[in-house]
This record gives sequence, C-alpha cells and structure tokens, in this order.
Amino acid sequence: MKLDKLPVEFLQALPVLKKIIAHGFEAYFVGGSVRDVLLGREIHDVDIATSAYPEEIKAIFPHTIDVGIEHGTVLVLAGKSEAEHYEITTFRTESQYTDYRRPDHVDFVRDLREDLKRRDFTVNAFACDVNGEIIDLFDGLTDLSERRLRAVGSALARFNEDALRIMRALRFASTLDFKIEQETFQAMCERAPLLEKISVERLFIELDKLLLGKDWRNGVELLISAQAWKYLPNFQQDALEKLLTDLSVDFQFENSEQAWAALLTKFEQVDVKAFLRQWKVSNEFSKAVADLVEAYGLEEWTLMSLYRFGSDKARLVDDLKRASGIAVDPKKVQLLDKALQIHQRSEIVVAGKDLMEEFAIKPGPALGKMLKRIEEKIVRNELLNERQAIFAEVSQALTKEKSF
Repeated sequence: MKLDKLPVEFLQALPVLKKIIAHGFEAYFVGGSVRDVLLGREIHDVDIATSAYPEEIKAIFPHTIDVGIEHGTVLVLAGKSEAEHYEITTFRTESQYTDYRRPDHVDFVRDLREDLKRRDFTVNAFACDVNGEIIDLFDGLTDLSERRLRAVGSALARFNEDALRIMRALRFASTLDFKIEQETFQAMCERAPLLEKISVERLFIELDKLLLGKDWRNGVELLISAQAWKYLPNFQQDALEKLLTDLSVDFQFENSEQAWAALLTKFEQVDVKAFLRQWKVSNEFSKAVADLVEAYGLEEWTLMSLYRFGSDKARLVDDLKRASGIAVDPKKVQLLDKALQIHQRSEIVVAGKDLMEEFAIKPGPALGKMLKRIEEKIVRNELLNERQAIFAEVSQALTKEKSF
C-alpha cells in the first residue's frame, strides 16, 4: 500500500530521512504516527527508525542530544523549533525483561524486520518509507481495517516482556474504538497480575488516557472483563460498573479531573486524597479531584459554595450530575456567578495591613478572624466590597467586642 499524500508532519521530517539514506543507511517513519496517518487521525509524535547506529547518526547530523543512546535513540535537532527535533532510533532486538517493563539490554541490528517484530501490536508495527510506501510485515493493515488489536507474534511473550502493554491495549480500545483479538485478550487476562510490577505513574498515564478516550466505555468494560482492575491500587469493580451504568451512554469526560472525580463518586467509601496519594499524582490534581467529589455531594449551589469551588468546577459537576440523570438548574451557576462581588480573596479592596493601620489591630488570630468575617459577608452580599463599608463593618464589630 502507498499513501496518496504524505502528511505535513512527515514532509517536514523528510529531509532528515533523506540525509540518512544519502549516507547509505535505511530510514523509515514507524509506529503510532503511521497508524494514525492510516486512520486519518492527528499525529502527535513522528518516530523515525534507521539501520544507522547511534554514533553513525551523530556523525551525520551536527546537532544531536543523547536522549536514550543506550537504547539506540538520538535526538536530532534539525531546526530551531521543537517541531523540528526528531528522535531517531536504531533498529534493535531486545533481551529478556526481568522487570516486566524494560529490556535488560538491546542489540542494534541492520534489519527492519527484526526491529518491527519486537513491537507490541500489529497496528503499531508499520513502517513508511520516504515515498509513502507502507511496509506491513504482520498483516496490520487487515487488523486496522477491521479495527482489531492483535499482538505481534506471541501475545503471552509480548505482555511478559512489558506488562504495561496490557494497559496500552485497554487504552487503544478506548481511544481507537478497537476490539481486542481473542488470543491477545486471553494473554492479557493471564498476564494481568504482572501489572503490580509496573510503576503506578505509568499505570496512571494509561488509565487516564483510557478514561478520556472517545469510547471509554469499551476500555472500562475490557478492564473489568480482563480482571486487570484487581491489580490497580485500591480499585473497586462495583465503582467501575456504576460508572458505566450511571452515566449516559454518550457522555464524554471533559478533562482528567472530571473523569477521576466521576469514578471516585462511585466508590462506597473513599478518602479521595489518600486514594490519589497512592497514584502519586500532583497535589494540585488531587485537590481539584477532591473538590469536584465534595461539590458533587452538594444538594444545590449557593453563593458561598460557588465562591469556594469556582464556576469552572461547578460546570464540571453539573455536567456529571446531568449525565447521571440528576436534575440541575442550568442557569443557577450563571446567576450566582454574576451575583458574586468577588471570585477570590485578593479582589477584596481592603487587606490586612489596611485594618492594622486604620484600627491599630495587631497581626494574629483576631486579625485573621476579622478578615474571614469580611470575606464571607462580601460573598453573601451582606457587605459591599467598598473601603468605607468594610471599615464601618470592622468598626462596628470592634465596638461590639469592647462592650462585652
């Protein structure tokens, strides 16, 4: 098969391949970028494989970085922009994977077939030459046309080499809407316990992409049926099943925070931050998800709750509720948001130092309590966010305190 037209990303990288070829070596576009071209999808990364060894690539190009030279990868800086930086990887074979994630060592080879046969799935094992000719050594084009995910060679061997491929298969089922070939799926089920060998950070990345996939339901259903969820930190099958049954069939998560919050609202009992701590996510992400889960439990929005969580989170929560068949007033958040005088504390026209100067208040708990009182009254529209009004409120409060 030959492409009618190379995508712009390939055309931009073409001089790099041609330069390698001009020096007597082979060079091809490989992997997911070729698959995505064939599927008409957006290309995110352009990967190039070559028969040239790393030192030979460094001799060809004046500007390179050793990003993974022990595994045969050199970053070629073909231009000033990041889009013109390409990872060039030497054809290679791999040894055993004692950690079920990365090979103990690699051997560089000159044979394209040897390189392609070590890849995970047939639809990721394509190569494309400078003329747009597709090299398909494992009948991946048939699998692509039938939207089927099939391991290259022995499925058991592929998952035994790198157990993360199990999660990648589930992710592809979600993002590409592919079914998984029976032998490949059976091997996933058998090797699922090996997921415990994989770092939680890598598992999070794949599961996160699965949840954000267009057909995330397919991915979640396969996660359940393969029993892979058992080997993810503190997961519950009931929560996954409720995620499928409670949300409307056409619902798509807007972002990662909403997706994980939706999942965690389905748990019987969960300490959101403790749960996410095991997944080693950032504190910022953990707080955002915890906020969404807490806000989901509110019966209705008020000025104070909208001020605390913000209109963006409120919208994400309302979208989740609507998708779960919970009645939501679509205009309430907008009306409350317009009614708020401030959306964050820094918008208050008076600061602590102003109160200290005006009323000789010393720094400490009393000042903090006064500032909190002002903030809450302004949010509830019981006090205007104006300097004179705030000073009058503070004066009245201090007078009342002295009278006791």
